[in-house]
Amino acid sequence: MIFAGLGWVAMVSLVRELSADYSAFQLLFFRNVVAVCLLLPLALKRGGSTLRTNRLPLHTLRSAFSYCAVLALYFGIATVPLPEATALSFTQPLFGTVLAVLVLHEVVGLARWRAVAIGFAGILIILRPGFADVTLGTLAVLGSAILYACANICVKRLMTTDTPQQAVFYFNLIMLPIALVPALFFWVAPTAGDFALMIGVGLAGTAAVWGYVKAFDEADVSAVAPFDFLRLPMASLAALLLFDDTGDMWTWIGSAVIFGSALVLARSERKKS
Repeated sequence: MIFAGLGWVAMVSLVRELSADYSAFQLLFFRNVVAVCLLLPLALKRGGSTLRTNRLPLHTLRSAFSYCAVLALYFGIATVPLPEATALSFTQPLFGTVLAVLVLHEVVGLARWRAVAIGFAGILIILRPGFADVTLGTLAVLGSAILYACANICVKRLMTTDTPQQAVFYFNLIMLPIALVPALFFWVAPTAGDFALMIGVGLAGTAAVWGYVKAFDEADVSAVAPFDFLRLPMASLAALLLFDDTGDMWTWIGSAVIFGSALVLARSERKKS
């Protein structure tokens, strides 16, 4: 999980560096090209039979949600301070709980609803609507968390028949043509240095996904979830060193509240399992 956090912070830092000259569409396309180049040989080595699935439409829906989620995240990172964007990304389990009730018809107890309510209070602490400007970039990061939660609902359905390896492979393979078309309309020829950084976006993003999958495969969600919170200090340090960008007091208070609620939800999920 720590490795996944480092990959995520490296990815968003590189996106922040490149976003002044290149569109989120182009950066996302490079991310997926690198991921497919890394994953395809591994998938073929294991044999084509391991990739057979009867749920391609659901894989496609999940990929569409994920594409929009990553695109919104990249757009938001260009303008939102990294500590704030990282803190708001922790809201994904909150939206996931609400969607699980609406879509999967899961029964959620009062304790979990309290955790969700506390988590949304953390969002208000960070955004302070009426006291601070709520920017389009901030809304994009929140929208990204909602879309990621939608994608995770698809993954829950997929895991009843398919494997995590299939989910990761089809996620990147299907996203590639989806990302290509809009990237062509906003294409800017990268310099040699920027091309290397774009490759870095793909490597870091793929490493982050692999780290999360491996962490959840090795241990309970409640055991590894606390380590995900290390993304906030890591992102804050990267923001300070690379962009002279620091989060304010409200970001840290709100993120602590959001993290606490997310941890309660993780422990609740473990008990339910």
